[in-house]
Amino acid sequence: MTHDEIDLFRRARPEAPAYDPAAKAGLRERLAAQTIEETPVRTRRPVRRFAAVGALTAAMAVGVTVVQNVEWGGGAPGPDGRSRPVVLGPVANAAAGEFAAKAIDRANAESPATPRPDQWGYVKSVHAESSKGTGGRLFGPPDRRVTEESWRRVDGTQSATVVRGKVQVRPVTDLERSAVPRNDYPYLLSLPTDPKALLDTVYKATESHPVDRNAAAFGAIEAFMRDAALPPRLRAAMYGALAKIPGIQFERRAADILGRPGVTFSVVEEGYLRSEIMIDPRTYEYLGHRTVVIKAHRATTEHGTVIRDRPGTVLGWGGLVRAGIVDGAGARP
Repeated sequence: MTHDEIDLFRRARPEAPAYDPAAKAGLRERLAAQTIEETPVRTRRPVRRFAAVGALTAAMAVGVTVVQNVEWGGGAPGPDGRSRPVVLGPVANAAAGEFAAKAIDRANAESPATPRPDQWGYVKSVHAESSKGTGGRLFGPPDRRVTEESWRRVDGTQSATVVRGKVQVRPVTDLERSAVPRNDYPYLLSLPTDPKALLDTVYKATESHPVDRNAAAFGAIEAFMRDAALPPRLRAAMYGALAKIPGIQFERRAADILGRPGVTFSVVEEGYLRSEIMIDPRTYEYLGHRTVVIKAHRATTEHGTVIRDRPGTVLGWGGLVRAGIVDGAGARP
């Protein structure tokens, strides 16, 4: 494996006590045991391949008031320092490409604004947990809702989360900066706003990830949108990049974790797992993600425990409630 799940968890939960080496080794062994495919030569992957930034806070009800407020635009600047317009080329899926083209047209019509390095990106999100257990996936119905708030400084040096009701700021570590794929603001703001160039960049960034090439790219793009307040032009370019992924599926009727109507980009992984990205068809804002079983599947651990996934089983589900650029950690748009 190329990722250290324990360290990813530690980055997401800075308030948690550090693992000692023996405990860490034992937990890694148990994580690996829970993800072994029944076929001996294959390894089952975690449901969410890319870790979110932030710490968990109190549970929330589904009927939350939504205020989408991504306040700034633009993407990687051109030689003149201005944000380049997004251009969409030929796509593999006509419906997905048509939607992406409309998002791009709308983003190009907006006036771009570049955040200052000392400003912070704010994200408030909600995700499902299960009363029957979680651990990289849901082991039962998604019957609980948990909210989290996080801040990341635009220059990439600090992050903040809510811990026991207080906002705690900490420096970003070298380990976090080495994540694959990176999703810090300096990296995100350097990404091209041409969909083809963006997809090529994502393919290269995820080429060492031990999953299908297209599934890895899809997961990386979803993580980019999930964890940051993105410029509209860059976000629209990501839709264009998604539309270019071979095998991409597009549906016009869907609902996210909060019941908001949306459209869905999705990809099927390993023949049984469908990963989805949901988008507001009016504002073109990212709404959230879901991972659902579409074909009966069975896996066993090295201890002989059998995990059976039935069609319709939700393994991961989350949504973006609010995102924006603010002047300091703890501020909200």
